[in-house]
Amino acid sequence: MDELTWTVHRAKESLVRTVIAGVFVAAFVVFSGWVLGPLLALLALVVFFLTLNTYFLPVTYTFTEKGIEIDKRVFTADYQWSQFRRWFRTTGGIVISPFSRRTYLDNFRGVHLLLPKDPAPIIAYLEKRFAPPPPDDRLKLTDEPNPDAAPKSPDSG
Repeated sequence: MDELTWTVHRAKESLVRTVIAGVFVAAFVVFSGWVLGPLLALLALVVFFLTLNTYFLPVTYTFTEKGIEIDKRVFTADYQWSQFRRWFRTTGGIVISPFSRRTYLDNFRGVHLLLPKDPAPIIAYLEKRFAPPPPDDRLKLTDEPNPDAAPKSPDSG
């Protein structure tokens, strides 16, 4: 499979949201400096930067033959394809999960990737990479018993 790279920069996508977030951060840092002192204002600025860096800085995702490379400009991460079993869409992105079936741990153990405005090449890449999930053969509450199947008697055997 070929290499696929895309960059997402959320701050550029919505100027109004970026201005509101910037004003909020600046106001909070100024308020912290005024009330708590310059050292805690600097701490507040560092905390905001660490938590909001994926919004204000571009994030580059690369699908390679070996795995996924995520460059967040401050942090980088590499994941091997062998540790993932399936993927699914979320609001604004996808989660690549290490579980073969849906579980509540998907959001904690999976990797969330932001999607660009045109996610079609990424979706096509993932559909080629991951086989469809196996059918769920477990009995469901909506399953009806088979009326043609004769019950086995205890002495027939």
